[in-house]
Amino acid sequence: MRTIDGDKARERRFSSVGKPTPRIEGVQKVSGKALYTADYLLPGTIWGKVLRSPYPHARIRRIDTSRTQSQPGVMAVLTAADIPDLLTGRRLQDMPMLAKDRVRFVGEKLAVVAAEDRDTAEEAAQMIEVEYEELPAVFDPLVAVTEGAPQLHQGLKDYKGLPKPVSSINNVYSHEQWLLGDIEQGFRDSDRIFEDRFTTQHVHQTYLEPHSSVLSIDKESGVIHVWVSNKGPYQTKQSLSEAIGVSPDKIVIHVSAIGGDFGGKGALMDLPL
Repeated sequence: MRTIDGDKARERRFSSVGKPTPRIEGVQKVSGKALYTADYLLPGTIWGKVLRSPYPHARIRRIDTSRTQSQPGVMAVLTAADIPDLLTGRRLQDMPMLAKDRVRFVGEKLAVVAAEDRDTAEEAAQMIEVEYEELPAVFDPLVAVTEGAPQLHQGLKDYKGLPKPVSSINNVYSHEQWLLGDIEQGFRDSDRIFEDRFTTQHVHQTYLEPHSSVLSIDKESGVIHVWVSNKGPYQTKQSLSEAIGVSPDKIVIHVSAIGGDFGGKGALMDLPL
């Protein structure tokens, strides 16, 4: 009767467990061959830069783009008045492509400039004149949920993707409760009961590659070719189709390397603009 050595038997049994698994994209990244979105510099590229809000909450009284439009090298300037009035979002569609009447956080987009080069677009965007009326801002979530706190989304109940039933708590997207077992009996049977309040710091994803997108439109077919720092090509294709009103079969997403995600590379960001 033929026997098999124990080590050899384990080696045959496990094809992956206990064996090194090299990253499939590792060689490309360390050798510099991996192409990220910003590496696709197409001939004749038009650069776009966005003007963002410096206020956490403010009413937009006036936007004047006349000075920007007259700058050499500027090809287009867009505000909310120039684009469809619709909302986008991965799950909950709650974000306008450009703020229309109010800004609700520092960095919200107000206008976008297209120019012949990056510096011209950046400088021209800063020339846009915006008149704001500052509104009360709330920075404590426990204050934000109280009745009478500034309501950021007056039309929240009409948003697509909102969980059902809709929460009746002010400024709350979703409120759910779970119960398991007899809570009161659990307290009675406990030797000790501890009650405390726990908080954590604000954290943002610190990825190596910022958000970016490159688009090329085929003049003959009308097909839009897209390179974007995004982990979900199919969802991105559908969301972009809905945002700009172009059929999905006219959009091709070219998958490029992503310099970190951590949950931050799934939304459209500036792509529709």
